[in-house]
Amino acid sequence: MVSVRGKQRNHRRGRITKTNYGKLRKKAYNKENKVIITNELIRKNWDKSKTIKENFADLGIVADPNAQYRTTHRKKTQGDAEVEFANLSDYMTAEETPIVKKMIEESQHSSSSIRHFSPTEAALWGGLLADHGSDYKAMSRDKRNTHQHTPKQIKRKIESYLKFKSADHKTRMGPVG
Repeated sequence: MVSVRGKQRNHRRGRITKTNYGKLRKKAYNKENKVIITNELIRKNWDKSKTIKENFADLGIVADPNAQYRTTHRKKTQGDAEVEFANLSDYMTAEETPIVKKMIEESQHSSSSIRHFSPTEAALWGGLLADHGSDYKAMSRDKRNTHQHTPKQIKRKIESYLKFKSADHKTRMGPVG
């Protein structure tokens, strides 16, 4: 611990500094709320000197999709409700920037990802399928359905399981199903 005379000496020399909590809070906020652009095409055409909205406008992308279609005129009536809708053709832009065209091309060529099933999950859905066929109600009442999936949930899971099985995916433990 520094004595009083040591504190005075350090103060004269300019060594005593207080913790600036505002600065630390600002650093933490900036670190948490950093804008990370995952799309490579947008990242290449991003101008760091502009704001997010300006960059989106230059790229031909809408920053807030709801802002484009908001109406300023609304009628509120009691009883029989009258609703006015804005004409969407007023808001549509016919111009597509080259970046938007490239993004559309990329989205058309991308393949959908196939959900991975663990060996135990694959055994469960394979066993239910073998026992009950396409009777999803019976599957939902089966004692192996410990998570109590509904027939509709089971139908979706079986469909994705069949996609997974037909894609001939293999796990670390070997072929599945």
